[in-house]
Amino acid sequence: MNQDQGRRHHEAGPPLTLSGQAKTFDALAMYAFVVLGLPDGMIGTAWPAVRGGFHAPLEDLGIVLLVSTFGAIASSSVAGVLLGRLGIRRMIMLAGSIAALGAVGIIVSPVLWAFVLSGTGIGVAAGFLDSSVNTAVALANRNRLLNMLHGCYGIGTTIGPLVITAALLAGSWRPGYGVLLAVELVMVGGWWLAGRRLEARAVEGTPMGETPTTAVPAEQVPAENVPIGSAAPERALSRSRLVVTVALGLVVFMVYTGFEVSAGQWEPSFDRGPLHMGTGPTGLATFGYWGALTLARFALAAPRRPLSQAGIVRWGCIVALGGAALVWWRPSSVAALVGLVVIGGALAGIFPALVALTPSRVGEEMARHVIGWQIGAAGIGGSAISAAFGAIFQHYGLREFGPALVVMALVVLVGAVVLEHAAPAQLAP
Repeated sequence: MNQDQGRRHHEAGPPLTLSGQAKTFDALAMYAFVVLGLPDGMIGTAWPAVRGGFHAPLEDLGIVLLVSTFGAIASSSVAGVLLGRLGIRRMIMLAGSIAALGAVGIIVSPVLWAFVLSGTGIGVAAGFLDSSVNTAVALANRNRLLNMLHGCYGIGTTIGPLVITAALLAGSWRPGYGVLLAVELVMVGGWWLAGRRLEARAVEGTPMGETPTTAVPAEQVPAENVPIGSAAPERALSRSRLVVTVALGLVVFMVYTGFEVSAGQWEPSFDRGPLHMGTGPTGLATFGYWGALTLARFALAAPRRPLSQAGIVRWGCIVALGGAALVWWRPSSVAALVGLVVIGGALAGIFPALVALTPSRVGEEMARHVIGWQIGAAGIGGSAISAAFGAIFQHYGLREFGPALVVMALVVLVGAVVLEHAAPAQLAP
């Protein structure tokens, strides 16, 4: 430990377990992830009305998601650097401010291109928020908090369809994005009021009940105006092995997120089309998908004993494949909806588990950058694969929804197995 690191460690003090700072950090971070999930849950439900108002074809939903992802990719790629300079609090405040501006643009957008450009701001904000908080918590080895955060993201995606459904029943989808604007401003205000008290030891603390020994030294956790320090020396890795592991990880994040997002975003159109469901039932059915995703994440955060992250990934992929097969088979509308709920629950733990495994696969120092790249790859997959789904459905119909989900489930399963075996043996969990 060098002199500067020693000074920071001394100033930060010992890890806190039930401190007010740690509790405040956890509460604000979980609220931020609820806000992060809201727009992802809103757009799919809003799209039938949005495209009707703008006279856009069905497949343009993919374009909307793809364009917004460009901003997320750019912000995720530099999030690691900015996190070290600005700290978590300022990163989240920056993200919330940008997203609020994007929500305003969406509310007043007179034409589709204005809607799309405004959504880019929300994508930029998502990249900053998602990458910075995931990186900080993963490097602190707080896997239970990581699942809680992604469970809170699920709360946002679950509430999103209900917000839009209520707005549609009231006459327009636009007030739904007014709700998004309000919660973004509340998030910014909450982190501003918390002030500089949220230092590195707020991330170190373990109020969620995690084992205190999992905390990392303060100099290894990005905090307010504290650069990300150097991690302890890692065991040497083959450069080619590391490159392969990082590349495979990016691919897995891309296809997994494409699967998760496409299932949730295209379910409303599938429900309204082949299943012949009305606006209200469609909103509730979409609520079921995102709700299963959310409840399962909180369930994975409940056990105090560590769970096998690799096992969560493997079994999640297998069960999701079964759910996708049920949607394809579709002996009845109810069976198809049950299959989608199964997919949501099965996918719940995969993303946070993949993030948690990253430091052990590539080393902590490399993980500070790789996690941000993974978030960017996830954004690419979520938009590009959803856009590909749109092109398929435009030409072949929404009845191909089930087969498309089965293909994606198989690709994710194979990719996860290959990544598990490609992880450097000396760092594998």
